Amino acid sequence: MRAKDRQSLVGRAELTLIGALAGLAMWVLIEKAPDVLTNPHLFLTVASAVAGYFAVLLALAGPANIRRAGIAAGVLSLPAAGLAGWASMRFDTLEAFFDAGHPVIAWIVLLFVGTPFLAAWLENPREVRDYARLFDCAWGIVVRYGAAWLFVGVFWAVVFLSDALLQLVGVSIIEDLLDHDLVPHLVIGAVLGLALAVVYEMREYLSPFLLLRLLRLLVPVMLVVVIVFVGALLLRGPGTLFGGLSPTATLLAVALGMVSLVSIAIDKQDDRAVRAGWMRSAAALLALLLPVIGGMAAYALWLRVGEHGWTPGRLAAVVIALFVLAYAVSYAVAVALRGAWMAHVRRANMMIAGGILVACAVWLTPVLNAEAIAARSQMARILDGRVEIGQGAVWEMTHDWGRPGRAALERGLAKAGEKADALQKAMVAAETERATSVPDGGLRGEAVLALLQVLPEGAAPGADVLGTLPAYLVEDWQRLCSAARAPGCVLVMADFNPSRAGSEGIVFLPGRNETYDAMHVWIEAGRVMVGSYIGGYGSGILSRSDVAAIAAGQYRVAPSSRRSLWVGETELFPEN
Repeated sequence: MRAKDRQSLVGRAELTLIGALAGLAMWVLIEKAPDVLTNPHLFLTVASAVAGYFAVLLALAGPANIRRAGIAAGVLSLPAAGLAGWASMRFDTLEAFFDAGHPVIAWIVLLFVGTPFLAAWLENPREVRDYARLFDCAWGIVVRYGAAWLFVGVFWAVVFLSDALLQLVGVSIIEDLLDHDLVPHLVIGAVLGLALAVVYEMREYLSPFLLLRLLRLLVPVMLVVVIVFVGALLLRGPGTLFGGLSPTATLLAVALGMVSLVSIAIDKQDDRAVRAGWMRSAAALLALLLPVIGGMAAYALWLRVGEHGWTPGRLAAVVIALFVLAYAVSYAVAVALRGAWMAHVRRANMMIAGGILVACAVWLTPVLNAEAIAARSQMARILDGRVEIGQGAVWEMTHDWGRPGRAALERGLAKAGEKADALQKAMVAAETERATSVPDGGLRGEAVLALLQVLPEGAAPGADVLGTLPAYLVEDWQRLCSAARAPGCVLVMADFNPSRAGSEGIVFLPGRNETYDAMHVWIEAGRVMVGSYIGGYGSGILSRSDVAAIAAGQYRVAPSSRRSLWVGETELFPEN
């Protein structure tokens, strides 16, 4: 075997193993970690560290050796995970954190923008500020990941077709394997790692070159659209744009598209940029029009904030608008000065990318706490009479803006004076609408008892015991059970396993298509432990009528009809 072939096989094996480990890690995070890491902030930190680490490692491995890539991935992903966990402290639950959205986006952008810098540093530490190398690294990662995920999709299509074909002759080996929750995670990870390795080997044939050449074709299209938009705006007047709903999101999205197309058109160096004179002129004109679009987005946002105050979304939009304006000014000045304008644009791109990294990191710290800023703004508007209490953001501060929102309400109530009674009533009204909120401790246990019909009577665990359930699980059960038709959710408790101290149970939860899923639960050392789904998630092992019969008492707890092999005190049973 040639040395090159041997090296190729080793590289494929390494990335396949890393991918499989990533799949295993994600399975542990989904199925096992929530039972151990019951603190939502700790769970989020660990999950962010694991997911971020493997995402960055798979992007870096291949071009760099595994050891160096692993160290570099930790340098970026671990601090980013710490910042994400820090940001989650603003919220009581993971659901509230993810509903907010912007901290998750900041974490993703931090990893996405930071990874090409790491890749360039691994290739040559002295050229980490070389725009051409950064450009190649960034687009190389995009193409490798895109092609690898496409292969994963095709692979699963083949798997499902193969399973369907084998099912025709009564062979269910593929379905049986996939019924194990761990298997799909391992397969996805391993196939993704293998695909990344192969794509890197074929980098001379599958480079970003083709994608970039295709995207360049959109430059004149975008230019025409923007010119028509600006012309129509001049003819109709700005009132048509700013008189109704805020156009900020659309304008910012268009501006970011313009930034991307200009950067693609000028490529990593002059001899790789668009060659046709009219295409270079189109890219330059698009750069000159960027301040118009960016300025209108900023103006629309200024009007919105002045009229309605701050919200976390508007604060995020302001940060994006500031970077859009930074791009706009840099590009326009570079083109206006003529000469080596493309080189100036590339230099601006690299500096602004560094600024984006810093901004994302700061966004996840208390220095730029969007919820706190928004809550202070909205409470000030209520107290000084700019908005009526009934029209204020009391509901948002109660539900969506986490701990800073509720803290602002308490501070506002202390300063409300004659408005205190009305504000108190609005706070109580908003609080009573929190039907899906999850309290702590015994109150959480009471909430669980209210959701479930427990059989037999008197077998229900105490509220203090049920209060040990993870908050995310109670949220999931609330969502399923509160909207379920009769018989709702049912928990059957019994001594299913005489060899283990404590009691066990099976909880039946509404599933898909009038079926029910079942989960194994047991009580151990005063805590409720939750196992995996019996038969796998979504298997629908019982019908609604079956669970209705159970709720009516039509069931029995009896020894299994199956036989086991006993070796001393060890029981062995061949699972189907």
